[in-house]
Amino acid sequence: MLNLSLLIIITLVFIYFIFAMKFTYSPLSFAVLAILSSISYASDAVPQSNEIKTQQTVAMMPIVVQAEDKGDVGKTVYNKEDLEKTPNSSKNITDFLKVNPNVQFDTGFRSGKQQGELPPAEISINGGLPYENKILINGMSINNNINPTSTATSNHNTDMMGSSIAVAVNTDLLCNITLFDSNISAEYGEFLGGVLKAETCKPQTPVGELHGSISYDYTSDDWSRINHINNEEKIAYEESVSEGIQPAFTKQGLSNTLYGNLTEKLGLSLATSQRWSKIPLKTELIDVEEKNQTRQSDNISLEAFYHPSDRTQIKFGTQLFESSGEYFQNNAKNSDTEQSSDSQSFFIQMKNQFNSFQLEQQLNYQTLTSDRTAPSNMYSWLNSETKNWNKTGTLAQEGGFGDMGQQEQKSEYLIKAIFNPIKNGKFNSTFKMGTGYGHYEAYWKRNQNSYWYVSSTNLNGASCTAPDGHIYDGCDEGVTSAGKYKGQYAKTRTLYEAGEINIRQDRWHAFLENNMQYDQFLFANLGFRTDYDSLSQNNNVAPRTSFSYQPWGDDTFRITTGWNRYYGLNSFANELQDQKRLLQTTETRTSVNGIWKETDGSRYSRMLVRSQLDTPYSNETVFAINGKYANIDWLLKWVNRENKDQIRKTVDSTINKPNSNSTYNVYSYDNSGFSKSDIYTLSLTNSEPLLFKNSLHKLTLAADYTNTIRNFSSYDDAYEDPNELIYYDGKLIESASRPADNFNTPWTIRAGWDITFENTPLRINNLFSLRSHYEKMKVKSNGYTDENGTKYDSYSPEKNPSSFNWDIRTTYPIMLGNNYQGILGLTINNVTNKHNTYIDDKGNSNSEIGRQFIADISFKF
Repeated sequence: MLNLSLLIIITLVFIYFIFAMKFTYSPLSFAVLAILSSISYASDAVPQSNEIKTQQTVAMMPIVVQAEDKGDVGKTVYNKEDLEKTPNSSKNITDFLKVNPNVQFDTGFRSGKQQGELPPAEISINGGLPYENKILINGMSINNNINPTSTATSNHNTDMMGSSIAVAVNTDLLCNITLFDSNISAEYGEFLGGVLKAETCKPQTPVGELHGSISYDYTSDDWSRINHINNEEKIAYEESVSEGIQPAFTKQGLSNTLYGNLTEKLGLSLATSQRWSKIPLKTELIDVEEKNQTRQSDNISLEAFYHPSDRTQIKFGTQLFESSGEYFQNNAKNSDTEQSSDSQSFFIQMKNQFNSFQLEQQLNYQTLTSDRTAPSNMYSWLNSETKNWNKTGTLAQEGGFGDMGQQEQKSEYLIKAIFNPIKNGKFNSTFKMGTGYGHYEAYWKRNQNSYWYVSSTNLNGASCTAPDGHIYDGCDEGVTSAGKYKGQYAKTRTLYEAGEINIRQDRWHAFLENNMQYDQFLFANLGFRTDYDSLSQNNNVAPRTSFSYQPWGDDTFRITTGWNRYYGLNSFANELQDQKRLLQTTETRTSVNGIWKETDGSRYSRMLVRSQLDTPYSNETVFAINGKYANIDWLLKWVNRENKDQIRKTVDSTINKPNSNSTYNVYSYDNSGFSKSDIYTLSLTNSEPLLFKNSLHKLTLAADYTNTIRNFSSYDDAYEDPNELIYYDGKLIESASRPADNFNTPWTIRAGWDITFENTPLRINNLFSLRSHYEKMKVKSNGYTDENGTKYDSYSPEKNPSSFNWDIRTTYPIMLGNNYQGILGLTINNVTNKHNTYIDDKGNSNSEIGRQFIADISFKF
């Protein structure tokens, strides 16, 4: 009865999804029919010798699947065991990648200021910026394509908070992670950095058995230490009233999995996760309020695995990833806001084995949504008898900037065929080809007008109540004295109009790849990819090539080269930001009962050069040697990336506002962005564990040297100086030669040391990291003027010293019965409590986290 009920539920969900799509777009209609027809055909097919076999593996522990890794240069596979053993206090997929030498983190990755936050870390892969990576979960992207570089605070007037990854995904729910950093297959596109692909697991248990796990982890400020540069930083930390500095926090997490094969053909997997934190802070008002800011991240994944025949595998499921937070503005009254984002998706994956090829198809439907709730209006009152809550300054602020929302909807269909190898003597050739179509819609909306009232002036005895009884807006009568009114009213307000902005984009791609091999000596992968999108109307063709040579016909020594081109993706943010500005204007009135009138010239002009932008691209050169010597696997690799036509915002013109001394800028997006990176990496690891006195030791060493120059920070940073030269470190240099101000630590050495014992189940996993010093550019406000009177933007180098971290994770399993196991875990970050620092975007030095403990306990059945 249980099996039948589950089948009915899954069938109803599938039918609802198909009809909800309404077959609006013919390619998707075709995709659905193609999958259904493939199921029908494959079910009746006669099995051949190369058929797909359904695995029937008894799993005493929760799903553990070893992902296949062929040792390809540029591809790294991390399995379930790797995810569980590596010190990862946040359990985020990007945070886990601190083990990889081709990944650099934001300089504030280990900041001691915001330990209560939950979002995944921003990463750079081989010199690319965070929003230039592609993050896939079960074949679906979780990239934020609407505002991936947002620096907005929780109560921003026009923008919402955001990062390059829309939601946090807990690694407890994942089976494996594959990182493609170079020599990336033509199958993948729309990136300039790298591709991070994560998969959930299918059950491998006897029919009728259910297995699962429950895991809980905890840490807090009481379990963490923070060292300070000086007493000034210490006081600012301990007396913080801002979400930017969190002296106190409590962070917890709970993960659950349940899976099993209900029949020989049907398996189900359910996984849930919730992480949450509380961040107690105080307001900066005269009547101090103690408030708890909160953060929460929820993951739910339900999947079904169906094998109607030995030649057909089907996986379909639904996923919900959600993040939320409660915030307030420390110096404003009644300013509570709530931010939330989520990814809701449904997907179908299908593999069919035919006589001469394997066909793989995927159909996705996904929404990525962000919402903010906040008070509708912001008031900047003058301090008075009734507006008297601010400790400092002349203004008493109150309220917020209203509700806002944004969403990206995706409908995608992907299909590829992998043909059986063509053999001719010692020569093998395997073709792979595929295509895909996607329809994407993005919108931004403000539900109702929001106003920011400023420039308050004396009410002069007037009333805030009109003769007809309605109340004038932006008005405060104050208190009465001797029969006269005191008070104030706002003479100016900024209007943020209600509205909805919709943008549509259709994307299409196709690829062809041929993987060739001659005996065990020569290997070549030749491919190309073409992409088209309706916004830019660019049709881009990207060649992908790699060659390998094994002079001795085995893996003891191998030489690999590659020449590749990758095309990125023009973000929706460019189009949305342009149109949002058109909904903003300034209004004034001459008296409290006067009519609000729009100020001439206060409405922003449209940004210039929109859909004519070229698609950013990256040219890559790879050279690597790797092999095996005795018990050591080793790799030495060089990757060169030249990123061109990158999108950059520049000032197109400056406009004087009528009847005002102020101005505003009209920006344009262009393709003047450029970056170049050279990355050298060395990695060593022992193939088989080393035995020493009843203990086994696995050792890894990875070192990288990175040199990146970049003439911009992100697509949304404005560059106003039209000069091609800047003054840096005492000399004039070309702007394009400036060092990158983030993700550019010159060198890092990482070392891993995993220890297991023969006589005890204790396991110890160490991760050591030594990062070199680096410099960041700090702008000088007065600029530099040469002897000819020419003025240049001026910068000085701010140097951050080298840093060392030793993170450790220990686990101790306890058998509680034949099929039950408890696991005690402890993670310690920065074991030595070394005082490390980093430089923020303003060029100021800050402290990283000191020693920190995270405890966890798991129960597996």
